[in-house]
Amino acid sequence: MIYFEMFPGDYLKDTTRLCLTDHGVYFKLMLAYYSEEEALPESLAELYVIAGAISSADKAAVKKVAERYFPVAEDGLRHSKRCDEQIAIAQGRIAEGQGRREERKNSEAERQARTRARRTMLFEDLRNVGVVPSGMATMAELKALHVTHVTGDEGVTLDQLSRVTSHGESRVTGGVNTGVNTGVNTGNQTPDPTSSTPDTSQHAQGSLSGVTDAGRACLLMRKAGCHSTNPSHPELLAALAEGVTPESLGHTAAEGLARSPPVSNPFSWAIRTARNRHAAGAAPTNTTNPGGSNANPQLGSAEHVAEQRRLHEQREAAGGLGRSGGDVIDVEFEPVHH
Repeated sequence: MIYFEMFPGDYLKDTTRLCLTDHGVYFKLMLAYYSEEEALPESLAELYVIAGAISSADKAAVKKVAERYFPVAEDGLRHSKRCDEQIAIAQGRIAEGQGRREERKNSEAERQARTRARRTMLFEDLRNVGVVPSGMATMAELKALHVTHVTGDEGVTLDQLSRVTSHGESRVTGGVNTGVNTGVNTGNQTPDPTSSTPDTSQHAQGSLSGVTDAGRACLLMRKAGCHSTNPSHPELLAALAEGVTPESLGHTAAEGLARSPPVSNPFSWAIRTARNRHAAGAAPTNTTNPGGSNANPQLGSAEHVAEQRRLHEQREAAGGLGRSGGDVIDVEFEPVHH
């Protein structure tokens, strides 16, 4: 105990027969009782040491006070009913205080964990669309960026934050409907091959407004349903450098996801397929407007050549286009419109 309650009126009433020396002894023994939170020893010799009694008068005072106010109990120690009651109250108060401190500590740990989870979600979503906030950005700044560049709706952002921290879910941001701004820079974001990372390469710079082709391509692919994108992926940057447009990548990703069954890795598949088609001059299949002006089926370069070869062989068998002894396929290929 670091303190104890004392009521002067009760004390004076209970110690009216004590002289000045007796009062000093009583206080010394009582202080030892409270500080150790245990009863005093039975031995008078030990009590002399505790009270600092040297002279015969001092020792006589120790014996008088000990026998009157600290009688020996069944456990062989000298107890004081009042001291025992105060110690029990204090121990309960101390335990309660420790419990509150532990609760505050746990609450603070949970609060910090929630904050880290929310910041991680916001950074991940922003990086997925090419926005790289400062590592020292406040939660308010991150929320504002998330609303501006990812959801477009503060209510949606707050709902996603609530779901992540209350259920511990790994969620994917929906409702992306805005561009990408790469004007903010940080150096503390660790690159991850499966998640997005800030991109500063020249291939990613698609316009003077700060919107990157890589970020726009990832945005369009995410709209198509491809939720794992990376604006700094080397294959994506290579595709953009070759002239593949973000729109083409978005359409190709939608095509892969529209297949039955859908492709397992639409991000990599869309990049690879779009590059091959761009090199061969083919265009992706329109999966979003089957009845529109672009509804004619478009084949990839390999499928297109195979189809034309099949038509040629049919005509040759019918005596149409084949030349005897010739190895050249004399066929008029159909133009592919972009």
